[in-house]
Amino acid sequence: MAPQDNNNNAAAAGDDNDDALANNNSKHSSGGVSSVHEPSKAVELGREPFFAFIPAVFRWAGGIVGGELGHLKNGVTSFPSFTKSYVGGAFTFYRKNPRVFYDEVISGFTVAIMQVPESIAFSFVAGVPPLSGLHATFWMALITGLLGGKPGMISGAAGALAVVVTKITAEDGALPHLTTDERLNVLYMTMFACGWFQILFAWLRLAKLVRLIPETGMIGFMNGLAIIIFMAQLPAFKTCPGVEYFVDCTLDQRQWLTFQNEPWVLTATLVQVALCMAIMKWFPKVPKIGKIIPSSLVGLLIGAFVEHVIFRIGLGVETRTVAQTAQMSGSLPMFNWPAIPAGDSTALQVVLVYGVTLAAIGGVESVLTLQACNEITDTVPKISESNQELFAQGLANLISGLFSAMGGDAMIGQSTINIMNGARYRVSSTMSGIFMLLFVVALAPFINLLPIATLTGVLFMVVISTFQWKTFVILRYGRLSDSIAILLVT
Repeated sequence: MAPQDNNNNAAAAGDDNDDALANNNSKHSSGGVSSVHEPSKAVELGREPFFAFIPAVFRWAGGIVGGELGHLKNGVTSFPSFTKSYVGGAFTFYRKNPRVFYDEVISGFTVAIMQVPESIAFSFVAGVPPLSGLHATFWMALITGLLGGKPGMISGAAGALAVVVTKITAEDGALPHLTTDERLNVLYMTMFACGWFQILFAWLRLAKLVRLIPETGMIGFMNGLAIIIFMAQLPAFKTCPGVEYFVDCTLDQRQWLTFQNEPWVLTATLVQVALCMAIMKWFPKVPKIGKIIPSSLVGLLIGAFVEHVIFRIGLGVETRTVAQTAQMSGSLPMFNWPAIPAGDSTALQVVLVYGVTLAAIGGVESVLTLQACNEITDTVPKISESNQELFAQGLANLISGLFSAMGGDAMIGQSTINIMNGARYRVSSTMSGIFMLLFVVALAPFINLLPIATLTGVLFMVVISTFQWKTFVILRYGRLSDSIAILLVT
């Protein structure tokens, strides 16, 4: 009985539905408006305030900062145990491998010797006292050797930053209204800011952006660097009579050496430049000792002998030396807060603008040098190593600014030589900085005897090796877009 009752109920329900449908159809046909076709009321959409995204951004940034603070806390708390294990492990390793320790120290000593003439030369390029460049090399090598991302990589006073720094220190540069000492203080404050910017770059993990730089951009950058270094050597062919130190001479007082007014001095200067360049070119080909003793050091030694024995004693002709260019005395780095002129908005603008510029240039060159060293050692590159190197470079430049040093970055030439010597650990790069400081204190009297023309010869060889000579092939046979990019960057 239950199935039959269900069928009857279903039939009754179907009849009711048919009646309802008929009624609706009759209403529609008679012009009535059915409830099915009544327009529904518009749904009101809630619109958030315009700045509603700001809390979300702050929460996102807060999460990042919180994570970084957590890493910092873990690093600080684990630092004592890490240092103990690291020092203990290093001591055990070198005790079991004394030959490795010896090779590292000797390589660091060799690199430090090579850095002395270049640091002095780049100091004159930057327009700072020689001691500022030498101290910068000490700080850069020491700190990046201990904390850098690539063991064995060498840093110091470099030409890439020197050519930018000269815009701050030059009398006709960005700060012509300031005195020489005031411009130097602005420079040191700029390096202090540069260090903070590089640390910020490392925190933001910006090292990976270097891979976006095209090859044409790097070729133009290297060419421009070579041209600026060459132009910075032209004062070596100028004289300033009646002034004790050449750096104290204004641009209007400086006079070109010519064969009419100073024929023998100009001849001696050209001989010194050519002699040093020839030694740096051919000495490395001398069997056995050519690859052991740096050719730049040999060029300086022979140049000093020629200047003080042959020219001055034998011929009675003298060229300008380091002692006649700027005052230098061997001393340890001293803390000196770089005070810039109060209320000088131009000086503050220079600090910020050039601080970012120097941080970017130094960061790019350091990361590229690290990548080149990884290729030499067949090491798999890691972005974390590049960011660690950026942090170390920033800390070194920051401290350099506080100790009246011109700052610097990684040096591809010295880094390559150090690694080719077999250095693979932090001892070599760290010891190069320590040896540099010892040289500054002990060898200051000898450094004062070096002829400026000899240092110019060293930097002319740097120009030749820095300039990308394949540029002319690209300009002749390459794509027009590549040629334009190289010329614009240069």
